[in-house]
Amino acid sequence: MTMEHIGRSFEVALSIRHPNMDPAEISKIIGLTPKKTTSAGELRTTPRGERLVGAYGFSHWTHSFDFQRATELALVLEELVERLQGHEPFFHRVVREGGVVELFCGVFAAGNWDEVLQHSLLGRLAALRIDLRLDVYPRNDDNAA
Repeated sequence: MTMEHIGRSFEVALSIRHPNMDPAEISKIIGLTPKKTTSAGELRTTPRGERLVGAYGFSHWTHSFDFQRATELALVLEELVERLQGHEPFFHRVVREGGVVELFCGVFAAGNWDEVLQHSLLGRLAALRIDLRLDVYPRNDDNAA
């Protein structure tokens, strides 16, 4: 069943956290340009560059994908699994070394959101060692897509 009648959009990002990996190495291996990176031991700052107390305890790398016209999250995730499949050994390494690989899915819905993520898709994500984070944001009908 399709859900085109429900005004919604998605933001999807690949996020990799690691105890000490250089974010430049992640970019080189994954072949994607990061939206944001931090390195373990680097002094903490606000998004505007103002100094905060302490240093980052881990490295973090994130890349945002463009799926503005997508209407079904499952189709987006299927496409991403295909794109990321070739990096399976790297993802396994990140997790083995104490890191986390995650797909963050922000769902902006103007009403009920109902979607089935098939076990085959979830199995493929699990095989890649990619966690799935869903964050649903309600929006009023004035902002509906």
